[in-house]
Amino acid sequence: MSKRFDVAIIGSGISGTLLAVVLARHGVRVAIVEKGTHPRFAVGESTVPETTFLLEVLARRYDVPELSHLRNHQAIRRHVTSACGIKRGFSFVYHREGEPQRPAESTQFPTWGPPFGPDVHLFRQDTDAYLLAVAVRYGAAAFQGREIKTVEFDEGGVRLALDRGEELLADFVVDAAGHASPLARQLGLRQTPCPLQTRTRTLFTHMVNVPAYDSIGPSARERGLAYPFAEGTLHHLFPGGWFWVIPFDNHSSSTNPLCSVGLSLDVDRYPRPEGVSAEDEFWKFVRKFPSVQAHLGGARAAREWVATGRAQYSAERVVGERFFLMPHSLGFVDALFSSGLSLTASAVNGLGWRLIQAVRERDYRVERFAPLEAIMKKGLLHHDRMVATSYTAMSDFALWNAWHRVWMLGSTFGATGHVEILSRYENDGDPAHFDRFDQAPHRGTQSTDVPEFMALFRSASAEVDAFREGTRTADEAARNIFTLLKDSGLCPPHWRLTDPERRCPTTFTLLPLARLAAWGYFGGPASVRKNFDLRGRVLPLFAMLARDVRTEAGRSAGLVARLVKDALTS
Repeated sequence: MSKRFDVAIIGSGISGTLLAVVLARHGVRVAIVEKGTHPRFAVGESTVPETTFLLEVLARRYDVPELSHLRNHQAIRRHVTSACGIKRGFSFVYHREGEPQRPAESTQFPTWGPPFGPDVHLFRQDTDAYLLAVAVRYGAAAFQGREIKTVEFDEGGVRLALDRGEELLADFVVDAAGHASPLARQLGLRQTPCPLQTRTRTLFTHMVNVPAYDSIGPSARERGLAYPFAEGTLHHLFPGGWFWVIPFDNHSSSTNPLCSVGLSLDVDRYPRPEGVSAEDEFWKFVRKFPSVQAHLGGARAAREWVATGRAQYSAERVVGERFFLMPHSLGFVDALFSSGLSLTASAVNGLGWRLIQAVRERDYRVERFAPLEAIMKKGLLHHDRMVATSYTAMSDFALWNAWHRVWMLGSTFGATGHVEILSRYENDGDPAHFDRFDQAPHRGTQSTDVPEFMALFRSASAEVDAFREGTRTADEAARNIFTLLKDSGLCPPHWRLTDPERRCPTTFTLLPLARLAAWGYFGGPASVRKNFDLRGRVLPLFAMLARDVRTEAGRSAGLVARLVKDALTS
């Protein structure tokens, strides 16, 4: 017997469930088909400010308050789970084989403070299960433990044949299954060989007994950084690779002893050795670097190791007759810079209203969804270029120190655009403000529609290319990038971003944010100057902070009252 839906979503990870929540909230009949079951292990745990702000955009634009519960660490801890970690910054420490880590070769870029942040280390088995439950509560139907055998298209819609003899009929299908995308496989959309520039592979697991890196040697503050290493995503860099350390137990109210740990390697420099287990290879690399050994040497894996071949993949198309591929079904680059979740949230933001309208009008023409294909492909290719260039820059700390500041600027201008739109909505409640996400410079992520930034990005990446090709030394390329930064007009003066010795340029607490807004409005790049215009919108932002303070105070008082009541009365 067939069951009929408006939209079928393949995959119940964060991509599929975010979309399902948005659609179901607006009366769309949604089916979520998943070959596994929840709760389940997943990586892709680290959020960035763009992700944080886009989750709040989704909550406001689509009237789904449950999505606001995921927007920052405090909200998740209050409403979803105490198993997630806090992320106050991205920290990068550079290592040389056989040497203790040099404290001066460390950098940090903080995330935003309240009311927007701090960001989160998502314990995905909890957050994904939460999103699935929210989608079901709004009316979505979840088919877990079902494998899709075939997907057939005709003029009337889409027919999904499942492995238990079930059949689902839908008007439209969204593939959110990632690398295993049934549509990419069935329609022959995978590009072989994959044309992306990045060429890496990964080894990863969850571990216990991972100490704070601040306890291994000089602390982050002693190195001139703003926040402890343990209170954010830590990257141990070395030529051709990096370790990630993403703790879930890095705050006082955590109930989760786990830490996500992984290793990403350039496949050409470090091809996978035959006959060596993922665990043995991981520890082989740990032992190359004394400070990494001191950090991770006493840790133990809490689950089986996962090893990939080349991690990159891509598809020829995003949109077709009655189908759409979400970002991780379209392609994947690398975990560096944690951009995957922001690409996903951006796609849900653009696809949600289009699908809601399509269902209401019974009009699923490709032209309705085609603009998203260009945006998503542009985002994937930009992230690929950023990451591939970063692996080259990892060959030398001076070059890395210069190059990754370009990424800092791209992250900043992308995030401030989201804040500007949110602040306008907070001010007058007009949902039309969200329509600007389909216009430059707000489309996509990482400032790919900001012409001043993209000019800097192209020039700086060309310097790294020149180093790779042997026509520049690392020091020459680094000096040239710092000159490009200085001449770009994109660097807020109080950040001192053009000073190589300034290894943590700013924080995003209230006073530095006010200085950033003043600089951006009066002297920032012309295409994003509007992002910094907070006239008439400062009070709503303080109101957001006041609401959070009241909520935290009320929660604490309520817990104390409950404890006293339980102790004194039945």
